[in-house]
Amino acid sequence: MKGRLWTSVYLVVLVLPVPGFLAAAPSGVVAGLAFGGLAGFVALYLRVVWTALDRPHRNATPYALVLLYMVAAAMVPVLGEMWVFATSYFLITAAATALPERALPVVAGATAVAVTLALPLLGRSLAEFWWMPLQVVVFTVAIRAFLQLNAANRALSEANVAVERLAVDNERLRFARDMHDLLGHSLAVMTVKSQLAGRLASTDPERAGAEMEQVEELSRQALSEVREAIAGYRELSLPGELDGARRALGTAGVRLEVAAEPLPAGVEPVLAWVIREATTNVVRHSGARRCRIQLGVAGGQAYAEVRDDGRGPVEAAGAGGNGLRGLAERIQVAGGTLYGGAAEGGGFLLSARLPVADRT
Repeated sequence: MKGRLWTSVYLVVLVLPVPGFLAAAPSGVVAGLAFGGLAGFVALYLRVVWTALDRPHRNATPYALVLLYMVAAAMVPVLGEMWVFATSYFLITAAATALPERALPVVAGATAVAVTLALPLLGRSLAEFWWMPLQVVVFTVAIRAFLQLNAANRALSEANVAVERLAVDNERLRFARDMHDLLGHSLAVMTVKSQLAGRLASTDPERAGAEMEQVEELSRQALSEVREAIAGYRELSLPGELDGARRALGTAGVRLEVAAEPLPAGVEPVLAWVIREATTNVVRHSGARRCRIQLGVAGGQAYAEVRDDGRGPVEAAGAGGNGLRGLAERIQVAGGTLYGGAAEGGGFLLSARLPVADRT
């Protein structure tokens, strides 16, 4: 809308030849034809330019563009050299917006030649009005630069919109991944504990009550973590995840061994997610009886390895696909690598490695 307004405002320049035309006291018929031609030129110009504003450098109105040049030429004997001066800008603008960029130099050159030939026909010396053909060249360069800048601004605007959309999509994926990682682990442990409490309700009510208390505690913890995740402040604690793994695996009847060396503080939150995801998969999918967690630093990399003796990668990796994909994204963002597959001697191995050179 704004572009159409500006293209309309500039048409006021076309009044320049009118005072000289009226001063010659033309007949009513000639005046009517002149103003009719002027109105036709305006209508054709707006038709060409307004159409081209939506699709630059695509001549969606070829007949209107041709008629525009024909009307401009027909009006030269009537309105004189001031008409030539006033219309040259509009002719170049129409051609620049409606035609492919490679055609503009040809059209501009032809327009400059036409202006040069029109001046002697009007009884004007080319030595006096030499600047008129030159202004066609200047207009062409200026309009071409303006259109290129406009196209660049449009492309930049579209790129900014795309970047904003990608940022929203990435944030949505990050939030979905966080919710899966947070709730998937907590709900899996709560399910196991609830099932155990149900089995113990008739034989050992006291322990069943203790298990349900832990379920309540886990639910409160999960709610707190979800709130922190929504606020954007959540960061896992590696010692906390190891404690959670001991409780969860103990409830599921899985024997846990932990071999942990001190780690740089910068890698602990990321590796804590590895412990959480691995523990969730062991509890939910592996059917394992033993699990070993190993943490340490070797070769300039911090690592976390979780190995179980369960059913192996087919069941474990297939069932935990969303969690493993989210974990892989986290590790990749941190500059590390993740392996999830068959462990030597059977079972499943989840291993993550992170560089520590710039994290200490």
